[in-house]
Amino acid sequence: MDVEFEAGPPAALRRRLTILTGIPALLATLVGTLGPIFLEVPRLTDLIFVGGVWLLLSWTLGHRDGYRLSAEGIRRSGRVWTRTYDWADFDEFEASDDAMVLHRSGPWPALRFSLSDVEEPDAVREAVAEYLPER
Repeated sequence: MDVEFEAGPPAALRRRLTILTGIPALLATLVGTLGPIFLEVPRLTDLIFVGGVWLLLSWTLGHRDGYRLSAEGIRRSGRVWTRTYDWADFDEFEASDDAMVLHRSGPWPALRFSLSDVEEPDAVREAVAEYLPER
């Protein structure tokens, strides 16, 4: 069964990304912009660039990806790249009411996405259960 959907990171991960990337980026940008007005520190305006890069990182990591589950594997289409994972790359999965985690073999990080963003979460669970055992 082929299933296509869009989903972002789970809510807890999205909050961590916002705290770890968005808030420091905003602070760096503000200090780089307003700092030279009040302080005479050389190269303080370089923080504007640092803040912009941080914001770009936040934008890239915290968005919704497109997923396609098929017999060939999992196709994940993001803002920057598209990648297809074979089912053999994964050991198992776990799903709750609001999130799904696909555990990868070896040292690779797991794929995590929010099921609360998906219109038909049961279809996603069934499609993954065809290929992977549940934890």
